[in-house]
Amino acid sequence: MSISSVESTERSAGRGGSAQTRHPAEQPFPLNQWYIAAFSHEVTRQPLARTLLGKPVLLYRTEAGAAVALHDRCPHRGLPLSMGKLVGDDVQCGYHGMRFRPDGSCSDIPSQAVIPGTMRVRRYPLVEKWQWVWIWGGDPALADESLIPDHEWLGVTRQGYHPQPFFMMEIRGNYQFMHDNLLDSTHVSFLHPGALDSGDEMASAKITIEEKGQILRISYDTPGSKFSEAVARYFRVQPGKPYDRILSNETFVPSVSIGKQSIRDPEQPEAPPVELYAINALTPASRDKTYVFHTQITSFDANWTPADIENVRNIVAQDKVAIEALQARYEEFGETDEISVKGDSMGIRSRRAIDALIRRERGE
Repeated sequence: MSISSVESTERSAGRGGSAQTRHPAEQPFPLNQWYIAAFSHEVTRQPLARTLLGKPVLLYRTEAGAAVALHDRCPHRGLPLSMGKLVGDDVQCGYHGMRFRPDGSCSDIPSQAVIPGTMRVRRYPLVEKWQWVWIWGGDPALADESLIPDHEWLGVTRQGYHPQPFFMMEIRGNYQFMHDNLLDSTHVSFLHPGALDSGDEMASAKITIEEKGQILRISYDTPGSKFSEAVARYFRVQPGKPYDRILSNETFVPSVSIGKQSIRDPEQPEAPPVELYAINALTPASRDKTYVFHTQITSFDANWTPADIENVRNIVAQDKVAIEALQARYEEFGETDEISVKGDSMGIRSRRAIDALIRRERGE
């Protein structure tokens, strides 16, 4: 997007203009993309049932440790295969005992010797990379592993940085609501008061934005930030002391959002900043349900405790409450009017980028 069109969008949003995009409660999802199906540690020899991209999916591991994703429905009478059990690398239906290999083909029908070629289930392409299992919900012929978002922080390539998977949270709302939330940090001061800042500094921060294809970046610059004792402990800085802080978000539409906190002591300009990355991978279960996979990476050995992780969960739970209220209000009353402001500019861009992916998929 050119600078002039960026400025035009911001001026329109600042005047209260409405973006010509879908209402976020209605946003469908492109299928020819990689999404997170699960944390790696969630996929085991115990069948895991999960609704992903509008489809029931069974996840498990072979005896050699490879992750498998099959359509979670026996083609015989429709019982979820996740209600069955693993027999070697095959999954056996718990109703009539049909067995299916990791490629979806049927290996055994106990009641007959002949196996029809139609007795098979869909196998979804999977890639296990970093700490996640990625799934492709669209045309398997287009499942190119190189399309997985390539970002150094997903792989934690820098020495001295510490990754920590935190949790997965289900939100009863469209995934676009969460994109809107993550791309507009002005809500931090009001929805999460005292949790990540000490006032309304995010709402009044200097903003820098950039858009390149499916990558959206927004940065909030807040020099002289002072943190409460609780927030300072979270970032491992001194309470009450002024720091130069930059909060940025880098979103790989439609699935991964990386929030970066960079905090520098102005009295020690040569010292490396304190950095904390909060990664939120967003996967639609359906149009009205989203999985949020949350991970944090720090430039310091955080040694997070269960209480620390629960505190972060509580922050995301505040987003969950707001988003579920938005979804419920839409479903109850069908209200779709929105008046956008300048802080919504990146959320509007994410809606447009996702719409473009969907139109391309549909050949429009």
